[in-house]
Amino acid sequence: MFGKSRQNRVEEQKLHDLDSKMAAIGRSQALIEFDLDGRILDANDNLLKTMGYSLDEIRGQHHRTFMDPEEAAGPAYAAFWRDLNDGRFVATKFRRLAKGGREVWLQASYNPVMGPDGRPAKVIKLAVDITQAEQEAARREAERLSAEAAQNALVEALAESLARLSDGDLTARIERDMSGAHGRVKDDFNNAVECLGQTLAQVLQSVAGLRGGSDEISSASDDLSRRTEQQAASLEETAAALDEITATVKRSAEGARQAAAVAGEARGQADRSGEVVREAVAAMEGIRKSSDQISDIIDEIAFQTNLLALNAGVEAARAGDSGRGFAVVASEVRALAQRSAEAAKEIKTLISASAAEVAQGVKLVGEAGASLGAIAGKVGEMDALVAEIAASSQEQSSGLSQVNAAVNQMDQVTQQNAAMVEQSTAAALSLKTEAEGLARLVGRFRTGAAAAYEALDSRPPLRAVGF
Repeated sequence: MFGKSRQNRVEEQKLHDLDSKMAAIGRSQALIEFDLDGRILDANDNLLKTMGYSLDEIRGQHHRTFMDPEEAAGPAYAAFWRDLNDGRFVATKFRRLAKGGREVWLQASYNPVMGPDGRPAKVIKLAVDITQAEQEAARREAERLSAEAAQNALVEALAESLARLSDGDLTARIERDMSGAHGRVKDDFNNAVECLGQTLAQVLQSVAGLRGGSDEISSASDDLSRRTEQQAASLEETAAALDEITATVKRSAEGARQAAAVAGEARGQADRSGEVVREAVAAMEGIRKSSDQISDIIDEIAFQTNLLALNAGVEAARAGDSGRGFAVVASEVRALAQRSAEAAKEIKTLISASAAEVAQGVKLVGEAGASLGAIAGKVGEMDALVAEIAASSQEQSSGLSQVNAAVNQMDQVTQQNAAMVEQSTAAALSLKTEAEGLARLVGRFRTGAAAAYEALDSRPPLRAVGF
């Protein structure tokens, strides 16, 4: 008896301690007791306040009173009570329905209480109301899901628009309704695409102008290259012709100098010839004077001879017979005087004729001298003219040499210009190729501006380039 009483006291003490612990737990947590069938045996004020019921309203009711009917009818709920009947506790977060269908979230543990036989006798549930935190979490989760949905919608819209952008369609816009930060992203994206479209539209127009300008530059460079080549060829021919002309003028100048020298010599010869003619005229005049003197001497000789013959005849007549010899001599002297007179007449006639010829010769020589004087004057004029021609030819030769040097320099510069024009033409062709490549690159973008596409598709007419 004594041992049994002591055991009872131990059991009672344990129950008292358990009740004390449960009371302590009940002051901070919601507590409810169920039988193994799930019917409510008891509940503390924390649980009643949390669920909105009084104890009389729920005592004897089944646990499913707090359950969603669909959830209570499911196999998981039946398995839940089987686990409790098997003595396994269940602790987790539970969604329950309070009075009026109000949602309540409890962080709870269902604990089977073992009887003296070691088998479950009842189930005690300890719970903490986490409704506010759970609803806040649910709200945040809902907001997160909403934000995620909105973000997914934004990402989907962005992906669709970006796909169109990657295909060159700059008319792509986000048309879906967006709110908050997503709305700002939508507006920023649409504004960015709009600005990009306007920019590319201007780029397309600029590319069209660039293509037209590069075509004109290329055409002008080709034309300039051809003209420069023609000019270079013409300058080369001109330089060659000037070389020949310069050589010819140099030869002409040399010939003019030689002609001037010959003319100078001719003038000297003419001057000397004039001097000779003047000396010949003087000699002729001396001959004429000598002829006149000879004629006078012959007349005097004839006169003296006649006088001698006359004196001899007079002396013979005085002498008579003794003077016959003188008479013969006188007659001979007379005959000689007659013959001398006749010879003197002939000589005088010849001298007169010679004098006439000499006079004619003097006249002709004078005329020849005058002609030689005139010739000498003309030769002097010719010498001056030839000297001037030689000087002019020398100046022309110097000028042509300078012109030839200038033309040769122009030819070299033109050749260099031709090389630079070829480089410019190559650069223009490269620019044209780059412009066409840029046009192809930007031409794939659709900005919605028809003028830009027409500007790219229609090449501007090339203007003729004149020089």
